[in-house]
Amino acid sequence: LVLVALAALIALGWATGAPIFEPVRRSRLTWSLLLLTPLLLLVLLLSGRRAALRRFFLDWLPIYGALAVYESLKHLHANRITEWLGILPKDTLMLKVDEILFGKALPLWFDGWVPQWAIEIMHFSYVWVYYLGPTAALGWAYFAQGDRETSALFLRLRRGLTFTLLGGYVMYLLIPVGGPLFLIGDQFRQPIVTQPVITKLVFDSLRYAWDCFPSLHTAVPWMLTLLLWSSVRRWARVLCVTAATLVTASTIVLRFHYGIDVLAGLAWAGLVAFVVARQVPLVPI
Repeated sequence: LVLVALAALIALGWATGAPIFEPVRRSRLTWSLLLLTPLLLLVLLLSGRRAALRRFFLDWLPIYGALAVYESLKHLHANRITEWLGILPKDTLMLKVDEILFGKALPLWFDGWVPQWAIEIMHFSYVWVYYLGPTAALGWAYFAQGDRETSALFLRLRRGLTFTLLGGYVMYLLIPVGGPLFLIGDQFRQPIVTQPVITKLVFDSLRYAWDCFPSLHTAVPWMLTLLLWSSVRRWARVLCVTAATLVTASTIVLRFHYGIDVLAGLAWAGLVAFVVARQVPLVPI
């Protein structure tokens, strides 16, 4: 899948004259992994796990590839592809679904009563917990293997992340949704820091304007939680659920997503976790 996506990325770059990859510091998931790579290598070195150290780049190369290809495809080409397909944004539909399910757009229920300190936690969760979470989960699974062969848990997480991101990308193209701020932004009364942030991200010419359905900020942490569940202690389960819950809540409180986007993200996480669990049998590590 990563190689097919890479071939598509190269072909699109050749056809449009765009660079093959966007600058790495603009690719937050890839940049987070690169920043933590020296720490991962240091831990392996200090723990004396030479076999794992020798295998490191071979084991992790698909992850670097999946993250870099996904983010470059999304930021460099998704707008053009969606416009070429002629698919109009589905925000009106998502708003109607939210009104059926919740009475009004779900983010509107939180407008005006969330204290500033809680908004700061939401912003931290949306930016830091989400982008560092995959590397932390994969790193834990990798360290837990010792010097034995690459653990099935690590392979599960690696495959789950690839499926979630690349499958989510396809759904972004086919079901473009801009988010609540662009359809009902004038209905919010409490100003929050995400309003200028989202404007900068979305209206930048290299970013994708319709990346809301499904919410991958919801899907990624819950997919990791589901795949980790049977292999971690109770305290780690609590940590995973807390982190996933905070990231999911942040997508609503910060007005990035409709409620239906979050429900779709949960469904996508469950489907990917189910498929990967069947494909990669889990053995104790």
